[in-house]
Amino acid sequence: MLAIELVRPGTVEPDAAAAGRVFELAKEGGLLVGKGGLYGNVLRMGPPLTLSEEEAREGLAILADAIARA
Repeated sequence: MLAIELVRPGTVEPDAAAAGRVFELAKEGGLLVGKGGLYGNVLRMGPPLTLSEEEAREGLAILADAIARA
């Protein structure tokens, strides 16, 4: 499992709202991620063991775009 914890810029304060936005934008882009953590600010990814490099790059592009847009 991989995870990304989102916090408010310049702080260590959890940013659940940003995580929610990234979650929805990633889903709109075709990438399903999980959301959790004690404060609801962690995006969780569990890629399959059969993941190809091309699929990984595609997922990363979708996730990067969702983070940039959020």
